[in-house]
Amino acid sequence: MKAILCAIVISVSFLFPFTTVAQPPGKPVVAPQSALKNMAAFMDYYNAHLYLSEDFAAYDVNGHTITKGELLKAVATGDYLPLQLTVKNNKLSYMLYRLGKNADDDVRSMVKQTGLTFYGCYQMEGKPFPAFHYVDLNGNTYTPENTKGKILVLKAWFIGCKPCVAEMPELNKLTEQYKNRKDIVFVSIAWDSKKALEAFEKRVGFKYAIVPVKTSYIEKDLHVTGYPVHWVINKKGIVIKMTYDANEMIPVLRKEAA
Repeated sequence: MKAILCAIVISVSFLFPFTTVAQPPGKPVVAPQSALKNMAAFMDYYNAHLYLSEDFAAYDVNGHTITKGELLKAVATGDYLPLQLTVKNNKLSYMLYRLGKNADDDVRSMVKQTGLTFYGCYQMEGKPFPAFHYVDLNGNTYTPENTKGKILVLKAWFIGCKPCVAEMPELNKLTEQYKNRKDIVFVSIAWDSKKALEAFEKRVGFKYAIVPVKTSYIEKDLHVTGYPVHWVINKKGIVIKMTYDANEMIPVLRKEAA
């Protein structure tokens, strides 16, 4: 009889393996149902709790440790919410939470867009910036060869983008701070026509070098999902930061310049 029971247990274990659940280091800072209630609720959660460009500890739906890249890739499917956890040691942490079948379509779409945005940044950081050959409005050329040994600060934008234009006075001040540093180069790429960009430069006076490029180059080759976007590329040609927020880019530049 014992042998029969033993055989049954082994068979059940083989057919229905147990799923181990680890214990994540904290509890959700916001109930997932609350964050996913509607678009307004998600945007409140996004603005207050999603710092996905920073370093953080990552966990899957069962509480097992995964990499930052694995978490962002999962969020980019639109099927998982990055759920921020409370922790005792001030370490930023996120755990995947699976969206139900009845999740709001608009919220699911925004979650997917969020994942694609930050996963795109993650894919570029720590790697060589793709080969480029830029010619600005004044005929100056920028390539990996002639920018080697220099910090390249790059921005992608377009004339009709209000946030892109609104941050230009602050960026102009930044270029002024480093005007005596020959080892720091400020370049911007935009998909407007050369003629339109020339008129814009005369009217606004943006102090980055301005390079007209194709939209497909920015969005496909550089993994861009929104504007404005910034890169800090070190003297070896490695992307050390890609971000959609100039306030995140500036301290990285200052640290690298120091």
